[in-house]
This record gives sequence, structure tokens and C-alpha cells, in this order.
Amino acid sequence: MAEGQLTLLPAELSFRVFQMNPAHIGAAEAARAVLSFLERKRPGLAQALEVSSEGPQIVIRASGEAPDQMLREVAELLGLTEDRQPVGEIDAPPEDFTIQVIQFAQEEPHLEREVLRSRVRYFPHPVCEWFEMSTGELVLSDVRLVYEPEWAVLPEDWAASQKQGVHSIALTEITAVYRGEWWDVPCLMVETGGKTFRYGWPAEREEAAEFDVDEWVEEMRFLLRS
Repeated sequence: MAEGQLTLLPAELSFRVFQMNPAHIGAAEAARAVLSFLERKRPGLAQALEVSSEGPQIVIRASGEAPDQMLREVAELLGLTEDRQPVGEIDAPPEDFTIQVIQFAQEEPHLEREVLRSRVRYFPHPVCEWFEMSTGELVLSDVRLVYEPEWAVLPEDWAASQKQGVHSIALTEITAVYRGEWWDVPCLMVETGGKTFRYGWPAEREEAAEFDVDEWVEEMRFLLRS
């Protein structure tokens, strides 16, 4: 039986896993929060894992026929995007390496980090006609909120994208986020200076369970406070 292991620090995970600032949680508490999160998202997968803490790290172990595949699914659920394949040590003589000193260090560009992704329906606000509804993908990053309908292709020009039903909203433009409804459908309400956007559960029952409105509200409020 094969075994695999994934190690990470609490700071590598987001608010949606811990429901609190990752900087304020220890490894042991973080390991329990990770297991609880996985039990909510993938109960069957969580039962096949061993989640513990070792020093400052969270350690996730998987065993069975395909532990690597299980750990890849865990990484996706936790929002980890970097390659976590183990790297071995390499012996090389010091003279093979040189150090170049520069006067000014270049500032590293900000890499936009994806936080949440769900399939949703868009209900125009305040008035919504049935032919104005659309289904698409809603993506939250640490920079913006983007909604792209299934039938739309994201063009280079932002103004043109708005005409195709694509929303690209910088977090700095958002003034309020809260839970609302369209008829009896739970919705995420996003207010900006000039418009309110309303995103609700998709029509398919299974996919509706993947769009946790309360989770989106909490995560967006955390980002807006940061």
C-alpha cells in the first residue's frame, strides 16, 4: 500500500479554511481546522486522511492505491496552487556557485491569488427579468471579483467585457457585501458606488451546494478589511 504526505504552514492557507486570520492560529489548532474543513467539503476523502501537526507545520498523510491523487485533491480544496512535489538534496562543490551583488533590488510583482471559485446564477438588481439571468463562474481573488457567463468570452477591452455580461470588480470599488435573496434563492449581494450585483445558487442542486453564500460573504469581508 502506497503512502504520501503533504506538509504546509498555517500562513499558506486562507481565512475560508480557518474562519479566522491565519496569523493568529497555531499548528495544532490549524490541523484540526483543516480536517474539519475537509470533512465539510469532501467527507469521504477526509476519512481516508490523517491530519496532524509537527512543530509549526500541518502534516496531511494519505495511504492507499492513489495517495498522490488524494493529496492533489486536498491541495485544490485548500486553495494551494504551487507544485508541492518533494525535492531531494543535491551535493555540489561551492566553487560551482557565484553570488552577484546588485545595488538596487527589483520589487517582485504581486501575484494575484485565487481565493474562491463557484458556479452561480446572476440575477440583475433591483429588477430581474427571466431573460436577463445568466449562469457562469464567479471567481474571487485578493485583488478583484470576476463573473464570466458561460456563453461569454473575456475580451481584452474591459468596456467590451461589460457588454458581454462579464463583471470585473476591483475590491477597492466594493462598498458592502451581504447575504440576500431572489425569491427563495440565497444570494451574494455586492454593492459598489454605482451598482449592486446579485449572485445566487445555480439551478442544479448539486452545484448549488458548492456555492456557500455565507462563506463568500465572510471571505470577502475579510479581504475588504485587510
